[in-house]
Amino acid sequence: MASDADDEMPRAPLGGLATAALLACGLFVTIGLFSPGLVLPQIASAFAGTPGVSLLTEMIGAIAGFAFALSAPLCGTLVGRLGCRKVILTGLVLFAVVGSLPAILDDLWLIVASRFILGIATAAICTGALGGIGTLDPSRQARLFGWFSAVGGVAAILLFPIVGQLGHMGWRLAFLVHLTSLLVVPLCLVLPRHLGRRAPAVAKTSDLSTAPLVNTAMVGVLIIAGLTGMSMMLSPIYGPIYLASLGVTDTRLASIPLTIGAAAAVLGSLTYGPLQQRMGIMGLFVFAAAVMGLTLIVAGGTRDFVLFTVAIAGMSSMVALLSPNINAAAVAYSRPEHAAQAIGLANGMMFGAQLLFPFVAGWARGLVGLSGVFLVFGAGMAAVALLAGVRRLTATPLASPG
Repeated sequence: MASDADDEMPRAPLGGLATAALLACGLFVTIGLFSPGLVLPQIASAFAGTPGVSLLTEMIGAIAGFAFALSAPLCGTLVGRLGCRKVILTGLVLFAVVGSLPAILDDLWLIVASRFILGIATAAICTGALGGIGTLDPSRQARLFGWFSAVGGVAAILLFPIVGQLGHMGWRLAFLVHLTSLLVVPLCLVLPRHLGRRAPAVAKTSDLSTAPLVNTAMVGVLIIAGLTGMSMMLSPIYGPIYLASLGVTDTRLASIPLTIGAAAAVLGSLTYGPLQQRMGIMGLFVFAAAVMGLTLIVAGGTRDFVLFTVAIAGMSSMVALLSPNINAAAVAYSRPEHAAQAIGLANGMMFGAQLLFPFVAGWARGLVGLSGVFLVFGAGMAAVALLAGVRRLTATPLASPG
């Protein structure tokens, strides 16, 4: 991959505060996309007289992810033109305003519309931060991609009890968690204005600008991103359903695999940097996909609660490795002027594919039963590991960085 110094904007070393600002942005994917889930039943009850209330309530939970998927590639393009600082700051302010707006809205359609705009704001924050990280040297980049994912995992552990407590006092209060983005605004003001922005000379004179964004390597990354995004839904959606089929109906017991899985994901994210430096990007794809395939097959094949919990923890930790590796691959397998856009495209695919999850999972369930959902995704990940291993051994372009 070409990376001549002339192809990038000159940049000052990224200091501790600027690094903290980029990592803090990792909080808002979790908050933006998943925070209203616990209060959706209350919202449905509050607007019971609205035609189509069930569908509209479900859209409140899902439409932000859809908007994120649609807008992430565009946000990546804006990062290349404007720099990550402007994109992130705009996203943070918009996140606070439209995210908290449902607290005062009395129309279900307007709440759905605000959630759509929130998805765009979330994409701006996430893509801007990842685009900034993507400009750093490979060693530091790997560490920060992992830490960014870890921040999102910690946010998941902390968010749901907070939203649950606020929701207990009233569903409208749960949306006030979006105001936390304003706390990060002063921190993001220290970000260099040029960070993430491509040099104008590149767009005008470099032959790199004619190289396609979606090359052969990126197609592979996008396939892995889509499968990883859908796999993220297995534990929170099908985990409790599968446990219920095993006779585990106590919600306190059913929450144990999810909680342990969330903690395992944080640990997995924190080990990403050292593992990537040791294995390389392709090597890590092979390792994480293989282990994830194995753990999913174990989860779908066991009827033992403890073994299922261990398998879910293993799966969650591998998802936590794959997610930052997808971002690193998007940078490594694209031209310098395409890096931020490639990150946006990869994240758009990862979260956009989640819209297909109910259909794929329904097909798998109809094919081989409830356990088949885990088995089919496990087989898919095993196939990814095999193909990635073959590409690595044959030294195709996809394998070149690792």
